[in-house]
Amino acid sequence: MSIFTLFIRGLNLALSRRRLALRLWTVHFIFSLLVIAPLAFAIRGQLAHSLSGDAALKRLDVHWLTDFSSRYLEAAPLFTGWLLAAGLVFLVLAVFLNGGIIGCLSRPGARTALADFFHDCGLYFWRFLRLFFLSLPAYLIIVGLLYRPLAGLLNSLARQAATEWPALIAGNLRLLVLVLLLGLVSMFFDYVKIGLATRGSKKVLKETWLTLKFVAGRFFKAWGLYLLAGLAFVLLTLLYLEVARVLPQGTPLRLALVFAWQQLYLLGRQFSKVLFFATGIEFVKQHQKPMPSS
Repeated sequence: MSIFTLFIRGLNLALSRRRLALRLWTVHFIFSLLVIAPLAFAIRGQLAHSLSGDAALKRLDVHWLTDFSSRYLEAAPLFTGWLLAAGLVFLVLAVFLNGGIIGCLSRPGARTALADFFHDCGLYFWRFLRLFFLSLPAYLIIVGLLYRPLAGLLNSLARQAATEWPALIAGNLRLLVLVLLLGLVSMFFDYVKIGLATRGSKKVLKETWLTLKFVAGRFFKAWGLYLLAGLAFVLLTLLYLEVARVLPQGTPLRLALVFAWQQLYLLGRQFSKVLFFATGIEFVKQHQKPMPSS
């Protein structure tokens, strides 16, 4: 079966579980409100007493930023700690939600209840959390051993160029190489998660080894399918940027329109995440026979 056929099957699966994207968006929206509320109250208090507050509502005003920075400079460590803690909680939340996504996509039937979603989140959480810690060294190794030498080679070639074009091309190539390498690692561990859920295995290391053999034997097909799903995300992002560019500028209506469009984009991003897992599940179903639980 071609990757295009598998992509269509994954898209149909994601569409049949489209409520997953809405659930993910809702959880992330509530989490974002909890994170930004303290900062929002601080900004609101500053705007209420700042002479440049009115201008800051219409555009980013450097004088207001100076006032705000001076007043809250001593609170910088607090805000930094708050954001770091929020980032850590977000990573754990992402691990938790991945179980619900894969579990619901793997369930038979066209609809899954909210209780089933959170049941799967909890069921696979500890396995996925162990896998998350296992994946951290892999990301570091990929960046350290593969990306840095390639980036150094591109920088060396750019320094020897007589015009600025090679430097510009090298910069774009560095970004592309980094994205592809990180995507490669992400794809592999996504398939490990799918294997842990579909086979019911609780042994993370064993499942990682089985997935390595599985993906290695079908690498180009798996990678092509992953890139095809990634292309859908890129097109969605380009559409978002193009529409955001033409929205009216500097008005309260624009703020409302931009906020609504951003939320639609974030909802689309959540659907893209579901699509990544859905195409992976279809790929595994096509090529891998179920194994007994260990």
